Parts: sequence; C-alpha cells; structure tokens
Amino acid sequence: MKKLLFLTLFSLMSILSYTQNGENDFTFNTMDVGNGNGDGFNNDVSSTALQSDGKIIAGGYFTSFNGTSRNHITRINTDGTLDTSFDIGTGFNGAVNSVAIQSDGKIIVGGYFTSYNGIPANNIACLNVDGTLDVSFSAGGGFNDFPSPYGIFSVAIQSDGKILASGQFSTYNGSPANSIVRINSDGTLDNSFDPGTDINSSFNSIAIQSDGKIVVGGNCWSCNGTSINHILRLNGDGTMDVSFNPGTGFNNLVESLAIQSDGKIIVGGGFTSFNGTTRSYIARLNTNGSLDNSFDPGSGFNTIVHSVVIQSDQKIVTGGEFTSFNGATRNSIIRLNTDGTADNSFDIGSGFDARVLSLTIQSDGKVISGGDFSAYNGTTRNGIARINTDGSLDLEFTPVLFKAMER
Repeated sequence: MKKLLFLTLFSLMSILSYTQNGENDFTFNTMDVGNGNGDGFNNDVSSTALQSDGKIIAGGYFTSFNGTSRNHITRINTDGTLDTSFDIGTGFNGAVNSVAIQSDGKIIVGGYFTSYNGIPANNIACLNVDGTLDVSFSAGGGFNDFPSPYGIFSVAIQSDGKILASGQFSTYNGSPANSIVRINSDGTLDNSFDPGTDINSSFNSIAIQSDGKIVVGGNCWSCNGTSINHILRLNGDGTMDVSFNPGTGFNNLVESLAIQSDGKIIVGGGFTSFNGTTRSYIARLNTNGSLDNSFDPGSGFNTIVHSVVIQSDQKIVTGGEFTSFNGATRNSIIRLNTDGTADNSFDIGSGFDARVLSLTIQSDGKVISGGDFSAYNGTTRNGIARINTDGSLDLEFTPVLFKAMER
C-alpha cells in the first residue's frame, strides 16, 4: 500500500512539476513543505550574494523566513532551506539594501539601520561567517542619514579588500563623506580616496572595472561643479575620470550597473533617454562613456529596471518592475542577447507577479532572484526564487513530503 501511495504521489508531483522548457531541477526548496511553514519571506528581498560554498546571503525588508524570525538578513542553504547555523540573534533593526562577501567569507552589509543584535551599527556592519557581528570592524559612528533616512544603497569590495559604499549620507564616523566613500578592511576611513564633498544627491549602484576604476550611478546631477546626469566614473583615488564622457547623460536615475568582459557597461534604471537618444530603461555604454549603438533594445522596457547581471556568455539577465520588453509581455525578468534583443530561449512563462529587485548568477548559470513577488509562472515563491538556465523555475522536490504522507 505504501509503495502504491508513493508511486501515485510521485506521478502527481511529476505532472505538477513538469515545465515545457526541459528537465526540472528539484533541488531548491524555499517552501519547506514537510513542516507546513511554506511561506518564504514575508517582505522584500533587496539583495542577494553567493558564498563560495553556494549558500545564499539574503538581505532586505523581511522579518521572517518560513515562519522563523529573521530580521532583515539570513542565510539559505543550496536547497533553499534556512541555514540555522547562521546565528543573527535579533538581527538588524532596519532594512538591508546591499550585501557583499569578502574573500575571507565575512559579509559586508549596508542599509538603513542603527543596530545589529542590539549592538550599535549605523548603516554598515561586517558579519562573521557564523552570523555574529565582527567587532574588529571599526566603523565607529558609521554613516549619518542625510537629508532623509536612506543610508547605504550599495556596497562593493575591491580586489585589495577595501570597501566602497554609496548612498545618501554626508559623514562617516564624523568625517565628511558625501554619497560615496571607501573604507579600509578594518572599517576605518580610507583618506586616500577623495571624491570631494560637493556631490548632488545619491549613488545607487557601484561597478568596479578590472583596471580599478569605479563606475557609479544613481539619482545625481553634479559632482564638484561638473554635470554628471546620473552616471560618472572615478579614478582609483576617487577623483573624476574626465576621459569618461557621457555627454548629457541619462534623463533619470540609474539603478544598476554591470561591466562586460570587454569593458562595456550595461546600465538599468528609470531613464528613457541617454544623451538625447531614446533608451527605455536599459542601455549599453562604450568604455569612453558614449552610447553603444550596436546594443539595440528597440522600444525597450515599459518601466523601471532594478537589476542587471551578465552571464559568462555575455548574455544579460534583467529584473525590475516591467511587464513588457519591445512590445512583448515579459513580467519582471528577461534575458537579452548581446545585441540587446530578447533571448526567446529563456522562457519564463507568465514570469513573476511583482517586481524583481536583485539578481545573482550562480557558477552553474542558474539565477537567484529576489524581490517582493509571491509567485513565478503560477508557482508560489515569496521573495526569492531560483531560475534554471532555460527560464523555468527550479522547483522544490523533497523526500520530506513523501515521508510525511507515508506516516
């Protein structure tokens, strides 16, 4: 009887789990169906980062994962279950916007918070690999909020271990620091990095080139008296790279940046033009800052792009709030060919039911997607999902379900 029940249930699961885009990967399970707590995250996932062992650090606005309290940060095993060995205590008291992993496995966290597990931490913190606060990271008073509570939007780690942080702030540990700063690996301010203090508004995204130069984008118009219109490139010492000339730049904010192997720059955001040429929410720039006209997305997206990531084959996975690309329905995620056209071999079906805020590509090409969605192609996924290389959902499939049913 047990064998018959198992075979019947297996057949049913096979039917329910079948997708029209090749074989399924049943290894990623955020629903934990065996214990009845299959609710994923209870609020937005803003940022994800992959450890060297494949485990996933997720940060955002959430306060629980699968019914377990997790305030704004957690670690997920490679199968999608909660990693209970990552002990955050009470976690952060405010939102996490960005996470980055150091070469030693420690985790740099930026956002809008004032404490971690009850210990003061103003908008930036370093966590040990077990989730505890790294008290050797001496951020002191950290970042202030200016002019409103936004804090850190993006953190990135250089090859030398130094940390870049951007956002909306005017001081770091009491020293002037406007919108972007570089921090030594011990948390102290790197005074050799000086972008000046006359920077208008905020930077949302950082991308580090192979030569050490730094591309930054955001909701910004000028830097030290020079018009930048939402994007600029800095030299390694923080000064503006005047060889990077975007002309009149973008007409609205830049949300995400990614650099191709040839040095060209993929830009996503809330803009509809670049230097007077129509580019709806995505564009590619040449290494000198000019528009790359060989990248032609047609009419582009119908609204904002929040995240762009580049695969090893240089195809571009894009996530955001959009529901169409170049006139065709594409809900919140799409893969583009290197020329800017839609890659129709990446078949998402009905896609996500709400926006994607973060994308991270695994070494096997699968895509970790974070956001405020509750379903992908009709299957429940609250805040996080993993997508196979063909665009199908990486479905849960666990023997826990069968053991529970057999009992």
